Amino acid sequence: MKFNQISRFGAASVLSLAACLGLTACSRDYTVGFLYVTSSKASTTTNQNGVLNEFGIDYQTGSLIRLASSGQDTGGRNPVALAITSNQKTVFVVNKDDSNIVNFAIGTDGKLYAQKTVTVSGSFPTALAISGDSKFLYVTFTYQPGYTTANPGPGGVEVFPLSTDSSTGTVSLGTPLSNGGLNYFPLGFNPAGISVTSNVNNNTPSSINGTDCTDSSCSSYVYVIDQDGNTTNNLLAFRRTLSNGVITAIGQTTIAPGTGTSTGYNSGVLASGIAAVPLGNRLYITDKSANQIIGYTIPSSGIPQAILTGPFATQSQPVGLTIDPRGQFLYTANYNSNTVGAYAIASNTGALSSTSTGAQSTGGVGPTCVTIENALGIYLYTSNFLDNTVGGLQLKPATGELVKIRNTPFPASSGPSCAAAVANGTHSTQLVTQ
Repeated sequence: MKFNQISRFGAASVLSLAACLGLTACSRDYTVGFLYVTSSKASTTTNQNGVLNEFGIDYQTGSLIRLASSGQDTGGRNPVALAITSNQKTVFVVNKDDSNIVNFAIGTDGKLYAQKTVTVSGSFPTALAISGDSKFLYVTFTYQPGYTTANPGPGGVEVFPLSTDSSTGTVSLGTPLSNGGLNYFPLGFNPAGISVTSNVNNNTPSSINGTDCTDSSCSSYVYVIDQDGNTTNNLLAFRRTLSNGVITAIGQTTIAPGTGTSTGYNSGVLASGIAAVPLGNRLYITDKSANQIIGYTIPSSGIPQAILTGPFATQSQPVGLTIDPRGQFLYTANYNSNTVGAYAIASNTGALSSTSTGAQSTGGVGPTCVTIENALGIYLYTSNFLDNTVGGLQLKPATGELVKIRNTPFPASSGPSCAAAVANGTHSTQLVTQ
């Protein structure tokens, strides 16, 4: 695909990039990508829906330029998460308080165009993840039908088939998958995050999300974190059938029918974020109560194997995390510390080690989500919930160290909750190759 070519990022490419940055003759425009930030607080007293902030990302500096269309309605109240398809054509937004998902088409100028609103089966959706082949969308929700805040119960994950318009590339939602008499898959109490690993042939990493993948030749897994206070084993593991998107519990993952009680693998005191490296062979969870990251190696079976040198310490309340497009560095949004923690990922073990500069200030207050644009793969942004800003940092590709982007933080609408970026059309995305 045009936006998903596999590219090697070595010394030669760094030199090439440096040369291009100094020349106006390079055949790239100076908006390297677009950043979308959800703001969860009502835009007006009469309209209680959330707001979408739209920014262009400057190629040379990473500075954000607000688009003229910025400030659009998210289509529901309290947007808490968003995700972008691999072809960079569609954004899905989760509006928690209205229990809906809205998909937006991405224009060539970065502007978003609302397409369709779908209500989830359960209530209060919390997170979403798109399969790498953009064929399925997985959405976690807090309560299964029949349960409410007044009568709390277990949650679930709903799986939507995705279809792509051949002329525009826009992706839309289909009818949720059936699971016996249900149209969702039961989880435990308070699902808070989800990650879908790439479609990977375990012997051929270059086939990442490749069209040559089949159920017999490639593997893909889904991992969910619950926040059930009765157990610290809130990491649930599922095998994903590539052909139909269905998920099946694996390993020691158990979900008791009727009660919602679930157990899986250690996720710490209060799991808050989850992310897998691009090749899907490592998985990391932030624990915001214990200020730590718990890491796992993911073998071909998909059953998590704890990284024995962990857990790895963070600053106060790591609520979100992301991994750079090359799978070499991990970053956490530390809500109470107002910082981004920077870690190198050991290629042989998956162990984390802080970069020499360690955590860096976001320039704002209360960072929640952290994301990295996937064109150059060097500009990182945080949604700073408490002071209504977006923080910007630049990472050094060789070391993962962070420095502030000029003019950061950037103003946003009230209560920024999450962020995601796409590459501009003339810029290919970076993907891990090893």
